[in-house]
Amino acid sequence: MIKYSQLLTLISLATLLGVGLADVNICSNVVDNLFLPSLDNCSDYYLCVGGKAVPRSCSSGYFFDARKQQCVGVSEVRCLPTCPAQGLSSFCYDRTCTKYVLCFGGEPVLRECADGLQYNAETDRCDFPQYVDCVDNLCVRQNNVDNIVYVASKSKCDRYYVCLDGLPVNQTCASGLQFNPECDCCDFPSHVNCTVETLQRDIKPFSRAPPRSGGITCPDQGSHFFAHKTRKDAYYYCSNGKSVTLDCTPGLVYDAEREECREPQFVKA
Repeated sequence: MIKYSQLLTLISLATLLGVGLADVNICSNVVDNLFLPSLDNCSDYYLCVGGKAVPRSCSSGYFFDARKQQCVGVSEVRCLPTCPAQGLSSFCYDRTCTKYVLCFGGEPVLRECADGLQYNAETDRCDFPQYVDCVDNLCVRQNNVDNIVYVASKSKCDRYYVCLDGLPVNQTCASGLQFNPECDCCDFPSHVNCTVETLQRDIKPFSRAPPRSGGITCPDQGSHFFAHKTRKDAYYYCSNGKSVTLDCTPGLVYDAEREECREPQFVKA
């Protein structure tokens, strides 16, 4: 349960999340009629329609909960997290799968993964979808028995999700069968074109390792991203004059134009 005084603190801290928002469309890569939390106020939220964000507000005394997709009382609300005062970490921007908030020294900046990559909360960075398997951005709250939403898993051929009350419910096909998106059913593997490849990896999240100084001169104000001097798979993040070195997920390289890690074929030489 969250106290009203604590909620006011969350709201005031959340106003900082406007940093870096200008270049990120919060409603990209999400299904229509999905509600997303405001980055400025826990009472406000957005309705996504055609890739555009339509501002909405809860009634006085109520606050928006992204997981429940509705306005709730102060005792039930789950607002976006806030950045810790120290260290380097990140957290997901609820219900989007591709967007996240990067925190460094208490300062937040909104980021967006490119090219179908998804934010991985276990590694604090953009990752290949088969290692994340997030489908929260494809489920809306309204249930329609005549149009049940099925979503194929990205990590396992025999796994799929059914959208229920706005959230994906994990389902598994019977042994020997795989999910077929063409019929929204479990089918024989010979009828399904599923090629999921996963590898064992050891990636330490930013939040579990001391931040590594970038050793570069940063602008005194604002958030800025720069290509690494010697590595293609790393980059520098500057926040209000302080620098830190960030690594891409193995297999990705930094794109200075997009200011995010991407697969090499999408990055201009």
